Amino acid sequence: MNTSDLIQSVSEKSEISKTESKDLYEALTSIMESYFTSETGVVIPQFGSFNIKEKNSRQSFNPATKEYVLLPKKLLLAFVPASQLKKDLR
Repeated sequence: MNTSDLIQSVSEKSEISKTESKDLYEALTSIMESYFTSETGVVIPQFGSFNIKEKNSRQSFNPATKEYVLLPKKLLLAFVPASQLKKDLR
């Protein structure tokens, strides 16, 4: 499912126009993005939670140059499905 399919489905399910569905989608993604950039997670009941995890810096080996390189720490977005969603998918 891509963005336009999602907007179409929301429009049909909630009986609102595609324009309103698109505005709703853009508002939701904007709000979630602002929480992610402030390193705060988002919890959606019966669906799951999106959390920010920090991956520490580490050394890695580059086989082409045969040198060790220090990879900087970075933030990752992780999704943990709700237990009910996991149960429904089985």
